[in-house]
Amino acid sequence: ELFGYERGAFTGAEGAKPGLIETAHGGTLFLDEITTLNHPLQSKLLRILQDRSVQRLGGRSSRKIDFRLITATNDDLEEMMRNGRFREDLYYRINVVPILVPPLRERDGDVALLVEHFLRIYCNSNKKPVKQLEPDVIHILEDYPWPGNVRELENVVQRMVVMNNVPVITAQHLPHQLLLSSAASHEAILIPEEGVDFDAEMEKIQIAYLS
Repeated sequence: ELFGYERGAFTGAEGAKPGLIETAHGGTLFLDEITTLNHPLQSKLLRILQDRSVQRLGGRSSRKIDFRLITATNDDLEEMMRNGRFREDLYYRINVVPILVPPLRERDGDVALLVEHFLRIYCNSNKKPVKQLEPDVIHILEDYPWPGNVRELENVVQRMVVMNNVPVITAQHLPHQLLLSSAASHEAILIPEEGVDFDAEMEKIQIAYLS
């Protein structure tokens, strides 16, 4: 997939095929979770970045390529390099312009923007009118730590769209585990907008215990 192959390079290779690196000539190649590459692949990638050329599997000549490489990972690359799990020379080759993206829980204001974005996507794909969210729902979503980051938020929005036909999403439509983890959800669910009559509530509790 990365380097391509020539016809006859292996059983079933009935024709030549350029790899992703060759296809990225004149453009950009994005490698997500680059730490999953094993050491032999890391060595081959380093050689390509140094020589600016690629050789297909089964080929005898190299092709010059000019491309921009962008990589991403959730792992600590420096720690993996110190432990010998990631090549030091490849690390310094790709670490030209590092961009640190903080987790969703540290990005104030991003939750509401992403929710609006995902709502449009999944309402359109499911041929539903764009749903509205009660203000309490946004507060609950912003209060949640999102251990699964943006992917978890996207899944929650997709679930709210697919599983509910109501035009307005309320706190009761959120996943149970999310409600349990959010302090804001307890206020949204337990305290109505008109407030609480504590004397009346205490009377109900006394009646329930005496019955």
